[in-house]
Amino acid sequence: MAAKKAMTPEEYFEKNKVKFIKFGEHFVDLLNDEELINAVAEKDLEKLAKVWKLVFEMLIENSPSNSSDKLTELIGAYNVLGKEDDE
Repeated sequence: MAAKKAMTPEEYFEKNKVKFIKFGEHFVDLLNDEELINAVAEKDLEKLAKVWKLVFEMLIENSPSNSSDKLTELIGAYNVLGKEDDE
């Protein structure tokens, strides 16, 4: 039996790119599922906060510098909505 050739990270990601894209799309769908987010928030708010922190960090790292302004605007709008819900 011939030894299996080691795969480079580039080869692995190229071979599995469709699966990664499907996973990413599914993940984004879950982030937009209000019932799921509410359930997770009630069960473990700290884990939900960590997920959001990772998402925002990735957006900042992978976005042009002017997009970080849009992200700041989005976070501000989200905070305003949260305050309105409390009233």
